[in-house]
Amino acid sequence: PHIECPEGGKDLTPQPNLRAAVNRRRPDAEEAQMQLCCEENKPVTANYCVPIEEKKPGSEAVAEYLEGKKKYEDLKKQKLKKGSSREAQTMALLDRFKSKLMAHVLQFDEQTRKVKDANMQDEDTFEIYDPRNPVNKRRREESKKIMMEKKAKK
Repeated sequence: PHIECPEGGKDLTPQPNLRAAVNRRRPDAEEAQMQLCCEENKPVTANYCVPIEEKKPGSEAVAEYLEGKKKYEDLKKQKLKKGSSREAQTMALLDRFKSKLMAHVLQFDEQTRKVKDANMQDEDTFEIYDPRNPVNKRRREESKKIMMEKKAKK
């Protein structure tokens, strides 16, 4: 059977699993067939709308969840459909982001690079593997001394 909300014209045909519950004539079949009607949060029983009593949540966590859910449902309703007004809303959002981005001042420590003079030679002038590196020169000098001492002992 095709059920339509008399107020909003919304299609409220029960889902297949709900239809099976109705066909089995279970005691909760009427509850299974109830669906939300329009945006007024009313369930449909047969062909008429019945207002829902506001239930108080059992715990704080449930209350917080329902509060958050309602907040996001309201935000969803505020979203505009496709068109020029939606484009304007997007551009306004972009402008707001751009203003926040440009308002932030970048702060950083300016690191001055050590300028190397080709005429001045120090330990950083040559790579560690380069034979002209002073560290390598010292090692070679030391190894030469050790080799000379070994030859002198023989």
